[in-house]
Amino acid sequence: MLKRILGVAPEMPALEGLRQQSEFGSQANAYRNVPMIGIRTTLAAASLAIATAMTANAEIVASNCRLLSYDDTKTTVETFRCDFLQLGGNVMVISPVHEFNFLAAEQGETYIRINSIPLRFTRTGKYTLEVTLSPWLR
Repeated sequence: MLKRILGVAPEMPALEGLRQQSEFGSQANAYRNVPMIGIRTTLAAASLAIATAMTANAEIVASNCRLLSYDDTKTTVETFRCDFLQLGGNVMVISPVHEFNFLAAEQGETYIRINSIPLRFTRTGKYTLEVTLSPWLR
């Protein structure tokens, strides 16, 4: 398949012709037979990047949130509507009052994620955020 994409055989006879012509003739004429591998590779990489980006759409899901805040011995509970967004493992939870960001790279270090119903995000000693996805709210 690589041969078909690049349009050259593995032995690349065009390069052999380049060597022969550059020894005996003009270098400008020698480059005419060289396949345009660099341009084709760049175009293939750009196409792949665009196709990957198009499939990485994130959806905002209306949800119900419950925030358990820990303050020494006192725990306060707050319930509110929020929007849940996940892209590439990174999570953002937004409401008119609160905004939470949970980066995938920090999971297990700065917070604990438990994939259950509801989803739970805990920053030890600070708070636990429970998110119940409710797409029918909108």
